[in-house]
Parts: sequence; structure tokens; C-alpha cells
Amino acid sequence: MMRAIRISLFLLFLVSLNFTEVCGQRNIKGRIIDEDLDELIGAKIFEFNPSEEFGFDNNKPLGTSDFNGYFDIVAPNGTERFVFTYIGFEFANVTLSDSCNYVEIILLYDAIYDFMSSREVDRRRKKSFDNLSLLHLRAVEKGLFSSETICYSREFAFIKPRLDEIGKQIKAAKKKIKHDYRNLSVGDTVQIPFSGRRGADGTERTILHTWSNLTDTEHFDCIIEGVVIRKFRKRYKYRNLKFPWINLEKGYDFTYRVTNCENCKFDDIFYDGKAIETGQIFEHDMKIFKTILK
Repeated sequence: MMRAIRISLFLLFLVSLNFTEVCGQRNIKGRIIDEDLDELIGAKIFEFNPSEEFGFDNNKPLGTSDFNGYFDIVAPNGTERFVFTYIGFEFANVTLSDSCNYVEIILLYDAIYDFMSSREVDRRRKKSFDNLSLLHLRAVEKGLFSSETICYSREFAFIKPRLDEIGKQIKAAKKKIKHDYRNLSVGDTVQIPFSGRRGADGTERTILHTWSNLTDTEHFDCIIEGVVIRKFRKRYKYRNLKFPWINLEKGYDFTYRVTNCENCKFDDIFYDGKAIETGQIFEHDMKIFKTILK
């Protein structure tokens, strides 16, 4: 009799443990599609961390969508805010109601807006965001979504402040580059950083590529050192007919003779169709490409 009671108590204990584990979690299912109403395979779902700006290192991953865009995740009980992401799309930051356990999400393309003000960029993004409810109904009509009711709230993130700050940084960087070019003289030593890819041209050679002058990278796999032998402002043959007001007529150009290739980890290096070796001559435009002044 006592043994039967002990077994019953032990089983009751195991059930209570399982009950606590289940009650301590929240199961959420749903589907993720894009604004073209195509399912997204491998979209990621994160638990949102309100204490830090969203980043893959700051937020707990919860799962991914399958080949049909469906997902089934488990989150700590009480979790309300989630982030849905996919490469090439904007983050969807959503807050679920207590009874919302089936979520149908449409991700918007992370479009590139060239030659627009930050205010205009946000205006266009907001227009797409405001169209989500209509897209949701269309998804229901096509059988992609199961309910017309949306049980979560979704935040629109204005990026104008961030774009404005980036614009200020770019403007300051361009001003410094212009100042550096004015002070550059024939006989000065320059260093040109490159990235490289072996076999890019179908041979065993390593083809080098210059870095953008706006990169904030400080460590490079290949740095070629040279001495300036000529300084000039080259006029571009290319004219942008679509955006004729964009001034690309003159660069900050100079010619340099290679003096040192020892800081390049690649072998058999080529650039602009020529082997890079001591004494070889190249042209460089520091208005566009990264230049390190000694």
C-alpha cells in the first residue's frame, strides 16, 4: 500500500514538473510571406530585447520558417514582443496580445532609395507600411492567411534620424578627403588598400579590388605602397543622363609608382589588367577609392 502511494506521489511530482514547464512557455505558430504574397523560407524569429537596439547578438533567436513559410516556436511565458527578419527585408517589430498565438506576418522589402532625401525615403516606406492591412486581406482571399483579424500591433520605425546622421558622417568624410587631396604633393608616399579574390578571372592569379573611400574598415588583407609621380583632375567620359545634376566630371586623381608590396598577403597579384610589382605605375582616384596617406 505504502509503495503504491509512493509511486503515485512520484508520478504526480513528474506531472507537476511537466505542467510547470508547459505553463512557463508560450507556443506561437504562424506564417511569414512577402509583399508579393510569396512564402518566405528560412525567415528568422527573435525575442525582442527592449534594453538594446535590435541586433542578432542582442536578441534571442526562437526559430525559422519552413519551406512554406510556416513556423512553430516556443517563447518564455509573458513574452510579447518579437522581431521577424529575412535577408533583403525590413525588420517587423510586433507586439502580441495575450490571446494571440497564431501570427500571420508580411515582410516589406528593404528597398534602396537613391538620390532621395531622408524625409522622402520615410514617406515611401510609410506608404508601403500603411498598405499592409490591404495586403493581409488579399493574402486571406488567396488562401495564404487564415484570418482577416490581426491580433498584434506592429511598429513603424522611422529611419530619417539615422539617415541624417549617416549623411553628416559622409559629408564630413568627403570634406576630409578633399582637404587631403589638396595637400597631396608629388613625391608623397601613399598606401592603397585592396581586397583580393584568387581565380576571379578564370586563372590562378589574384585579382585585386580597391576599397570605397567611405569604408570604416581599418584592417586590410593587402596594402600596396607607392610614391605619387603625378597629380591631376581627370574628366569622366561617363555622363549620368538620368541624373544629370550629379557631378561626376572630376575626381581627385593621381598616378603612383609602386614601391612596396610586402604588406599584401596574396601572391601573383593583378590590378587593372597589370601585375602589381615594384616600379609598376597605376592611376588612383581618392575621391572614390580608399587612400591612406603616410
